[in-house]
This record gives sequence, structure tokens and C-alpha cells, in this order.
Amino acid sequence: MQFLYKQLRLGFLGLFFVGLLAACQSTPEVTSPFNAEQIAALKEQGFRQTDEGWELSFTDKLLFEFDAAKLTPPSRSAIQKISAALLKVGITHMRVEGHTDNEGTEAYNDKLSLARANVVADAMGATGIPRGNIVVKGLGMSKPVASNASKAGKAENRRVTIIVSAP
Repeated sequence: MQFLYKQLRLGFLGLFFVGLLAACQSTPEVTSPFNAEQIAALKEQGFRQTDEGWELSFTDKLLFEFDAAKLTPPSRSAIQKISAALLKVGITHMRVEGHTDNEGTEAYNDKLSLARANVVADAMGATGIPRGNIVVKGLGMSKPVASNASKAGKAENRRVTIIVSAP
């Protein structure tokens, strides 16, 4: 009986120490590379958090005409507004991705989407974001956001996306 009592007591002490050690361990805190002011500015401009960073897709603000990589005056104004807001809170590193609909060859669309990304990056650079801090990618027709079966869907796919992540 005494042996059983010692075993139970040791078992309870063991559980106590295991629990104590577990309580002392802390889980690593997930931190954002952005402060509250920067996050608020990103949200205010329409960015949403994704696995890749804070993303703004210009499907409703910056669409391109068929076979074109030229900014319209409203699009240029939208880019200037967004760039100024990002600069104000110290965000100066980003990636700009150009996209197309599915008309034409893959090679042609890759070239056109890169031209669209560069036009937006140049406009952001003209607003004060260091052009060297902007990575541009042309993704062609590889990531549609709408069906290319309709005219409206094709128009939505002719867009640029800005992704802000830690430098």
C-alpha cells in the first residue's frame, strides 16, 4: 500500500511539474511589419490582407482598354492618391502585377501585362515612391478574376494589382 501511495504521489508531482513547465512556455507572437497607422492607411485605400501581403486590385479603379497600356486621367489620379497615402505613412516598397484578358497569344499578353505594370509603377514613381523599390511583373492571362467568356469579364481581367509587403 505504501508503495502505491508513493507512486501516486510521484505521478501527481510529475503532472504538476509538467503543467508548470507548460504554463511557463509562451507561444511566439505574430507581428506585422506594419504599424497601426500604416495598416489603417492600407485599409482606407482599399487594400486587403492576403497570404502575399496587402493587396489592392484595380479591377474597379484601373482598367485598361483592349490592347492598351495607357493610363486614363481618372486612373492616373487614383494612382497619385494611393501613392501619396502610402508615402505619408512610410510605405515605399511594393510589387505591381499587370494582367490581361485571354485575347491574343500568351507571349503577347505577357508583354502587354508587363507594360501595364510598368505604366502604373512609373506613375507611382512620379508621385514620389522610389521606382527602384517597385518590383514589376507581367502575369499575362494567368490569373483572371472574372470569366473571359463575356465582354464585362474580359474588361475586369485587364487590370493591375499592387501588393505591399515588408521590404
